[in-house]
Amino acid sequence: ETTGRIGVDWAPDLSWSEDSLFYAFYSRGYKGGGINPPQPADNPGAFPAAFDPEFVDSYEIGTKNTVAGGAMQLNGTAFFYNYEGYQISQIVNRSSANFNVDAEIKGLELETIWNPASTFVINANLGFLVAQVVDTFGIDVLDRTNGRNDLVTLKQFIGASNCVVSAQGYATVLGAIALDPTLAGSTLGLCSGAFAAGVYDSANGTTGGSGDQATDIAFAEGAFGLTGTTVSYVDSNGVTQTASALTPFDGEAKNLDGNALPGTPETTFNFGAEYTWEGVFNDAWDIRLRGDYYYQADAFSRVWNTNRDVLESWDNVNLSLQLVNTENDWSLEVFGKNITDEEVITGAYLTDDSSGLFTNVFLTEPRTYGVTVSKRW
Repeated sequence: ETTGRIGVDWAPDLSWSEDSLFYAFYSRGYKGGGINPPQPADNPGAFPAAFDPEFVDSYEIGTKNTVAGGAMQLNGTAFFYNYEGYQISQIVNRSSANFNVDAEIKGLELETIWNPASTFVINANLGFLVAQVVDTFGIDVLDRTNGRNDLVTLKQFIGASNCVVSAQGYATVLGAIALDPTLAGSTLGLCSGAFAAGVYDSANGTTGGSGDQATDIAFAEGAFGLTGTTVSYVDSNGVTQTASALTPFDGEAKNLDGNALPGTPETTFNFGAEYTWEGVFNDAWDIRLRGDYYYQADAFSRVWNTNRDVLESWDNVNLSLQLVNTENDWSLEVFGKNITDEEVITGAYLTDDSSGLFTNVFLTEPRTYGVTVSKRW
């Protein structure tokens, strides 16, 4: 694949700055595809056998400026990334499989560093980000029916991924079992289609039968009075499909167009300040006091952007006090991280339905204090 980067920059002589640089760049990037884990024997279509390469067209414009007699740096960057085949992962059938979606990411970053005095420095960064899925469909394993009451989600009895069937078809089978307990167990194997295996031969006293699962299912539907009963749904390619009453499928896909990519907060902000007392001891030791603050807006842990996927906004405060020997490069630092002792979920991932759909979460470290001693050579 052809990749590369091209750009221009301009350094004009401006009256309001000591140094200014304006730039614009375009780049084309590529990330190879690959092979997903082996398909499960009981559900060979659970995920793609392979995932495609990822391509990105990147556009960036920005400026860097030194102002206030050299005491302040002002930088700004705007960017747009157009992804084709953006690679995301999902746990499916107890395997981590990769999928491709199209996505667009655009944002703005502002940065400043200010030295109001030689011993005092302030820095701040502000970021705005919009990262969205484009024209993609997908099945949410937490909502395979997409909220429809004419569909029902069933547990795969042999431990693989769940499936969906017509609610009317399933209710009919349950009603027949209630009237005739000898039919108990008729729902076993619905997800794999195994519940109807061999019924054609059994009913007709033959061997070899129809040779395909669809005919067995159709025969069973006839026995339950469901011939001609169908249900429509949207598959993971966004195409409307039709299934008979007892034919299993993975679920109804949702249109993800416009949904935020996982872990992409719309706003981030950080602020820091550091003050130095020079030559406090024997003109060789400096004392440096520093504080940092970070804020991150809400984000989502999954591309489906449901209420349970929300990662709430959070902030963090760190402080440090350093004693630095400028002659011999010794330093002693006392620090505190997460001073407010906030316990925040910063990320999460969901396992698949074959292992119970439990969620693992990632937390910030608790309030931590410490001392470090270092020597540089």
